[in-house]
Amino acid sequence: MKKSHKKRHVIGTKKVYDWVQSTANISIHIPLLNTHHIAKVDTYYYYALSDGVKTIYTNEDQLKEYGDKGILDPDSFSYVNLFINSMLQPPNIYEVRKGELLLKSIDGPQKNIPILLQFITIYQS
Repeated sequence: MKKSHKKRHVIGTKKVYDWVQSTANISIHIPLLNTHHIAKVDTYYYYALSDGVKTIYTNEDQLKEYGDKGILDPDSFSYVNLFINSMLQPPNIYEVRKGELLLKSIDGPQKNIPILLQFITIYQS
């Protein structure tokens, strides 16, 4: 019978380090908004009606009786919301460019469905 030799793994080290737990006080100053001051906010709306086919709307599609600034440049506002048939749309299904609204869907909204872009600009004082 052969004698079975089991291999043994041994790890050797010269020093053993142990974690030392300590505490430290760190002071952090975070300036908060003055609660007595309300930021100035401007809101502008772009209104259009769907033709039942388009997925791209431009300044020419705007209903002029409700505004005439067109689709604003994304660098000129803080936030935008899109409402189609009064329903808020998630930001991943559309893109806003200066003078253009691109709906990232295969089909456009049904004919005469209202399209509303709400542009919000927040000013710091």
